[in-house]
Amino acid sequence: MRLDSVEIKATIGRDQVDDAVEKLNLEPDRPPWSIYFCEDVVAAVSTGTPLLDAGVVLRARKRPGRDDATIKLRPCRRSQLTNHWLRAKEGDGWEFKVEADWAGPRRVLAASLTADRSQRVIAAVSAGERPVQDLFTPEQRDFLHDCAGVAINLDTLTTLPPVVASRWDPFAVQTGSSKLEIRAERWTVGPLDFLELSIVADADDAERDQAALTEYLQSLGFTPDANQDSKTRQVLHYLVEESLGRGPAARE
Repeated sequence: MRLDSVEIKATIGRDQVDDAVEKLNLEPDRPPWSIYFCEDVVAAVSTGTPLLDAGVVLRARKRPGRDDATIKLRPCRRSQLTNHWLRAKEGDGWEFKVEADWAGPRRVLAASLTADRSQRVIAAVSAGERPVQDLFTPEQRDFLHDCAGVAINLDTLTTLPPVVASRWDPFAVQTGSSKLEIRAERWTVGPLDFLELSIVADADDAERDQAALTEYLQSLGFTPDANQDSKTRQVLHYLVEESLGRGPAARE
């Protein structure tokens, strides 16, 4: 049965982020990214993240030199993926992955289709000059229709304000018997500030590598957030609250 890899994540909270950037020797002047999420935001009803709650994440990223958009199903069941998508790997400007997503004790399956997009498209959609569906390719819209398990009218969605992100290429760390290639990504929006460290492992090595990552962080004096909600969930709740004018939903 298909499982491309296991992505193991550990999030450093805002109180330790600056210290972690320094101790990990991460260059502070990385070119910033802008990350846009789409959600089903409706005024005059209770705030919430219905797409995220249904396991659907819609995201676009403006990056130096290359923009892309992703449709991700997380948590995902293997049985909700059609045979066509279980066989899919990559095509003209797109890549499909089926991964296990681990953060602390939380372990879920995630299926994602990422496609290159024009910088002009993302800018126009974020400015409200083009419909949300233009963020995504026909292949991505097919994936959403075939596998999401819920009906979604893309053009009724709200493109939320951007998250500012910095990303550092993987750096090698030797800890115990494991050599880890750690990728770092920092997100900031409003009062939220995260540093997420992640590694990619084979399923057979994932338990060992997760323990090694935890050991490495502890050796530097860092304790990953006990609340291992994904940074996506925390950010989306904050942005939806802000878009409805109800103040920050950030976790203190």
